[in-house]
Parts: sequence; C-alpha cells; structure tokens
Amino acid sequence: MAEPAMVALGAVTRPHGVRGEVRVHRFNPDSPLLLDREKVWLRGPDGLLREMRVERSRPHGELVLYVFEGVVGREAAEALRGLEVCVPRDDLPPPDEDELYHIDLEGLRVRAEDGAALGVVAEVIRYPSVDCLLVEGEDGVREIPILEPYVIDVDLDEGVLTVRHHEDFELRRKR
Repeated sequence: MAEPAMVALGAVTRPHGVRGEVRVHRFNPDSPLLLDREKVWLRGPDGLLREMRVERSRPHGELVLYVFEGVVGREAAEALRGLEVCVPRDDLPPPDEDELYHIDLEGLRVRAEDGAALGVVAEVIRYPSVDCLLVEGEDGVREIPILEPYVIDVDLDEGVLTVRHHEDFELRRKR
C-alpha cells in the first residue's frame, strides 16, 4: 500500500521555554489546520517522516505552540528545529472551485498551448515573490511561475496542466 501524500503546513522554528514546547511557523497563518490535531508528521531534509503525537497545542500570534509526546526539555525541542510539520493530503478540506493545493499539481503532465509535451511537474517551489512549477522534460528542466499568463489551464481529472510562453524561461539540464 502506498504511503499517503503528505503536505507541509508549517515548520518548527525553535523551542519555546525550557520544558520541550516548540514554536511552529504556519505557512498559512489564517489556516486553523495545525490547531487541535492529535498527531502530525515531522519531515526532515532527508524526506523521512516521523509521526508525533500532539499532547497540547495553542495559538501564539501567527505561530502554533506544540507539546509533543516524548519531547521533554529544551535540548529535545531544539533537535526538532527546522523540521516541516506535515499532515496527510486527505486531511485537508476540499479546495474552493477556483483553488488548488500545490501537492495536487505534482505529477501532472505539462503541455504547451499548442499541445506539445513539455514534461511533468516534479515539484512546486515556493519563492518569496512567486510559486513556480519545476517542470522536468526530456530536453531539461524549467521553472514556470504559477501565474497568468503562463499557467492557463489545470485539468486534474485528465492529469494535464497547460502553459503558454514557456520559451521565456531558461531551460537547464536535468538535476
């Protein structure tokens, strides 16, 4: 059975106090999804997931403070710094009609407006100014901003994302 797709909703920034509580930066400060959870998964740079039971959570401005089962003391909390806080994709509410989750774009076939195949969305990269699709094709890799006029259609049922002006973006060798 395949593991469920996990979505990063925040990241542990640092300990809060000396008893093991941690501060979690929410990627979407308006979202309540990290509050009142019984468990979350922590993901490190290696991609490995670690299931964590949440003993307590509370809002703290735009942050969420967590107490995890088994994390006692500042040193144990410090060891979690920088880890992403994830939940299964299936735990997310359905997006509005005009919205998409980035994770739903990964794996879509990308084609140009004229129908030419450009590759597959390998991942969505979040930059401070814009989110971009990392599209891997036979001819290399390119980043395409998730903005009009570039992304013109997303058909999740067909698994296809249509773009225009892709030639405006540098083509790099595959990574």
